[in-house]
Amino acid sequence: MRILAATLFAASALCVVGCATGIQSNAPAAGSSVRIELPTSLGSGVYIGNGVIITAAHVVDDAPRCNGAGFSNCDASVPPTVRLISDQGDVQTGEVLWLNKEYDIAAIRPANARRFTAAPLACRDAVVGEPLAAEGNPLGMQFITMHGYVSGTVRELQPNWKSAFITDMTTISGMSGGPVYDNAGQVIGITVGSADPNAKPGGSAVAAWGFAVPSSAVCSLLGRV
Repeated sequence: MRILAATLFAASALCVVGCATGIQSNAPAAGSSVRIELPTSLGSGVYIGNGVIITAAHVVDDAPRCNGAGFSNCDASVPPTVRLISDQGDVQTGEVLWLNKEYDIAAIRPANARRFTAAPLACRDAVVGEPLAAEGNPLGMQFITMHGYVSGTVRELQPNWKSAFITDMTTISGMSGGPVYDNAGQVIGITVGSADPNAKPGGSAVAAWGFAVPSSAVCSLLGRV
């Protein structure tokens, strides 16, 4: 569990509650949202095409080096492997291609990418006030969509994130690595963490909000810009 300024944490998976109403954010066609499972944890991800699933680095940081069903046949020579479940129920394995802890972003190569539908990746920064939809697997539930708005511009949030923007979506363990969509259904960010709802500076409870790495940073890591 990461701590930022004593009140923030990065979650293996994140959930949004107290959702805004009347927001018409569009998600892409079914088949792009992914549940990522490890032996003792889970997270979320999104298939962006070209055989690549994007997620948060801390979701797969402890991925085992195994090539058998149920994380068996483990060996140091085997690439880090995770179990992938699509929002259409397809189950397969995925190999962790790389991860960048500075940005908290990682890439996974699924065993059979043809069984996923690509979500378009927008190589731009979020604009304060624009509506959002976030998908993921909060608290063990599968493929939940939450809604909210961009409430803060892209900034550096050390020590956890080199670049992240702020949303008004309350975010707890369950959705890290999942996509954040803009109103056109394009991936505008990847959920990576939240404020700690249990922190009480000055004796008052702090309302949680969410953090997402902008897709502009993801595109840069992928060499698209």
